[in-house]
Amino acid sequence: MLVKYAIDVWIAWVLFDKSWSPRKYIIWPDGDTVTLFNLGPEDRNFGLTMLALSIPFIIIGTVMTYRRLLSAELPRGLVVLFFVPVLNLFLIGMLCLLPAKVVSPLEQVTILEPPTPKLVAPTWGVIFRSTVVSCMITVPLAFLGTTILQNYGFGLFIGLPFAHGFFSVLSFGWHNPQPFGSCMKVGFYSSVLAFLLIFFLAIEGAICLIMFIPMGLVLSLLGCVLGYLVQRRPHLQTAFSLLLLLQVPGIPLLMGMEQILQDASPVREVISVIEINAPPEKVWTQVIAFPPIPEVNRHWMFLTGIAYPIRAEIEGKGVGAIRNCIFSTGPFVEPITRWDEPNRLSFDVISQPCPM
Repeated sequence: MLVKYAIDVWIAWVLFDKSWSPRKYIIWPDGDTVTLFNLGPEDRNFGLTMLALSIPFIIIGTVMTYRRLLSAELPRGLVVLFFVPVLNLFLIGMLCLLPAKVVSPLEQVTILEPPTPKLVAPTWGVIFRSTVVSCMITVPLAFLGTTILQNYGFGLFIGLPFAHGFFSVLSFGWHNPQPFGSCMKVGFYSSVLAFLLIFFLAIEGAICLIMFIPMGLVLSLLGCVLGYLVQRRPHLQTAFSLLLLLQVPGIPLLMGMEQILQDASPVREVISVIEINAPPEKVWTQVIAFPPIPEVNRHWMFLTGIAYPIRAEIEGKGVGAIRNCIFSTGPFVEPITRWDEPNRLSFDVISQPCPM
């Protein structure tokens, strides 16, 4: 991986005078471009060159991943995860930690297929342990990504739910392999509990969670499937504790890397127009400040916790004055940058409250 990255950086810099970062393997050149043919000639040639350079590494990576899956006696179909961003890092890390199945020549002759592991019915204590322990790891990591780093990237949206499902099932079958149905149920219940804890601990709001739950559950259940495939192979159980490195500290490292490597947010101009049938002199007084808005007939949507305006106040007059637009969750602090009474008022926003 490091060799591939070094070659890409060198080619981009020497041949095309461009910079190259790990983030561009996932999003390049931006989130709006769909195909290479939407780019200009220079960027298109650059993209085709980088694509051609990646072909040998794709072949080598696919073959090595396939052979490693065979040596660990894992399903060969998991090789498709090699092509999924973030999940491929998880798969490669897992295969690096899992031991190979060592079979003697005598076993190769006498054993035509591996014996089916003996399944032991789980106790409520095992179910409780696997559910709670996985949530004790996932919820703090969600707090790290949303509140501390404030980076809603691939590590949070893809890596964390997938790892949660994987480790909840891995913990569930730590000592005794469990059937597929039980693993999926434990993974589902654990995911639901994690979503509830994130909501009740006010780490994220209800609207954001409702939008994310469908994708999050799918990723979590995919992790459950991978966890089931690993836990049902007794020769892999010695690596269970090592696999925790993929979530702690693997996920925080991925989040931190995204935080460091993220590009500056683009500046997008939004223009909206509201025409008011009144003289500018009369409207001006309501622009710089306005009295409390009556709470009668407030829309039900705002009862869910979404921020809404209450009143606006201004301290001073002219450029340098401070306008405070008070919302239900706190004030927007807006220093005035242009004062052209009664035609134009411009201001910056130096602080703002939470949207929910």
